[in-house]
Order: sequence, then C-alpha cells, then structure tokens
Amino acid sequence: MAGGQPGAVMVPLERVELVSQEMELIADVIRQLYIEHAATFRCADPARVDGNVRSVIAGGLVAGLLRYGGVQYTAELSPAGAPLVAAVRQGSGVITTAREELRFLPGDVFMVPAGMPAVTTMNDAGYAALQLPWAVAGELAEARAGVAAADLRFEAMAPISAAVQRTFARTAHFICRQLVSSGDTEISPLVAQEMTWLAAAAMLETFPNTAMTVPYLTGPGWVPQAAVRRAATFIEAYADRPVTLDQIAAVAGVTSQALRSAFRRYLDVTPIGYLRRVRLERARAELQAADPASGITVADVARRWGWSSPGQFAKAYGRRFGVLPDHTLRTEGPRMTRRRPGRQPRRSAL
Repeated sequence: MAGGQPGAVMVPLERVELVSQEMELIADVIRQLYIEHAATFRCADPARVDGNVRSVIAGGLVAGLLRYGGVQYTAELSPAGAPLVAAVRQGSGVITTAREELRFLPGDVFMVPAGMPAVTTMNDAGYAALQLPWAVAGELAEARAGVAAADLRFEAMAPISAAVQRTFARTAHFICRQLVSSGDTEISPLVAQEMTWLAAAAMLETFPNTAMTVPYLTGPGWVPQAAVRRAATFIEAYADRPVTLDQIAAVAGVTSQALRSAFRRYLDVTPIGYLRRVRLERARAELQAADPASGITVADVARRWGWSSPGQFAKAYGRRFGVLPDHTLRTEGPRMTRRRPGRQPRRSAL
C-alpha cells in the first residue's frame, strides 16, 4: 500500500429499490439481499398493499428500509447466513424457533436466528434492517473480549435490556439515514468502515453472545514495545485507508488479542482507538491549514476522515482537543488577508 490523499478513492454504494404491490417480487428481493425464505401472503384489500424495499450495500454492510404494508406476510426462514437485525418501525408480528418465541411491536428490535430455522408472521410491518459479514462481527468480538472470532455465537433473538434496544434502534435508523435515505451513490472508504464497525458493535452490545460470557481467557503473552511501535507507525502511515485490526497485527507480528493488550499496556488505548486518534489529529491539521474563505466546511473534513455525522465528529473532536472543530476552522487557520512581504502595517494616527 502507498499513502494517498484521504477520500481520493470512493466506495460505490450499490442501491436496490423496488416499490410493488406484487409481494412475491418483494420476497424475491429479500431473498437475494438478506435471507432465504418461503413466503405466503394474505391481504384484505389488494388495492392497499404497499410493498417497498430500499437497500444499500456498502462493502459488506447491507442496510435497508423494508415495508410490507397492507398485508400479512408469513415466512419460513432458513438459518441466517450472517448477523441480521431488524428494528421495527411499523406494524406487529411474531418470530418463532424451536426454543423461543418473540413478539414485536414498533420500537422493538430482534435478531434473526443464525443457527436454526424460524417462522415469522408480520402484519402491516416496516423495518430498518442491518446485516454484516460474520468476519466483521468476529474480528470485533476478538478485539474487545479476546474470544476467538470462529467461536462467536449469538444466543438469543431478544436484546439484553430495553435500554440497549432503544440504543440499537437509534443506531439502525442513523445508519439507514446516512446510507439509504441520503441518495448518495458513493461513500468514503473510511466512512464505510466506520458504519460497518458501528453496526457490529451495536449487535455485540445488544444481543446475548459468547463475547459477553467468556468464562476465562489465557493471557495474550508479552509483546515487546518495538511491536507496538511498528503497529503505531503503520497506523500513522495508512490512517487515510480503511485498515483493519488484523492488518495492523500482521505488521506488528503478533495476534490481534496480544496487540490489543500491548496497546492498552503501553499507550492506554486500543489499536482502533489509536487509529481514530490519529485521524482526529489529521482532521485538526486540515482544519488549521484551511482558509475559511475557500468554502471548506467541518462536514467536508469530517467525511474525509471517517465521520458521516458532523455532530459525532464534533463530540469526538471536543473530547480530544477541548474545542469544537468550527472554532479551529475559524480561529486557528491562516489569515484570510495576508500581508505582503517587506511591508509594514500602516499605523493609524492618534
């Protein structure tokens, strides 16, 4: 890899949109995007059927707004091939497996079972849906809890509490607004990576899984400080790229778990936390070098360094530097009017 300007290469967003009263067409799109299932439908008034799918694929993350309006939609679901969560926006329903049954209403969230088939019946329902690769969830579980990525399992459809359920629903709606409702056709690779990590973290914090219940972990072993320096140098060189924990650990020559423990010991931050810190430093330097008269905005700089939300960027920036980014742009950047070399400013007469 070679360094480059942040945002120079964008990730295309693959958009899939279908509005139809033919629910079998809607079911076909759901099968292709999310999960294999056999569907049947009942409706009191065919004229009121409102089938709508708007989905975006950003790298490995799939985000969608789904609507089964005016119809009772029953689906025999195959085991989900990747973590798939629905945040209920409208309607009601029930999802059942061999070991549990979960009823849902607007505001609820549930995870589609990955290890067993299920049956669901949905009435006039609408959802915000998120799905991501197992590899991403496993990598994050390993980085956070030390559980081997291959051992990650989600163990229930329901959230662990009402509070985390509300947080997940807000996260799902935020991601869908940024990716689905925005109408964008491409996105910064850093933003795509952050969105995927955000979805994975929300799933791990919301639904019972083995990363929450690791009974005992052997120590990661001693890691020399030189390995941490190699990792930090790599992060600083490629902070404008969507690097992963596994890539950083490979450069350091240690496992992801060992590197995480060593970063905590030597730098009091995780490798990914260090990466975000470096990106904040780069964003600050860009704001300091910017001329406000050029039209550059805080949102422009935030997107280039991995934040799709200027508000979230401002919070992170404020925690790190003690001021808001627009303060840096307005007061720390170059003067809009520069003096010519060799000329002294004129003094006003008193």
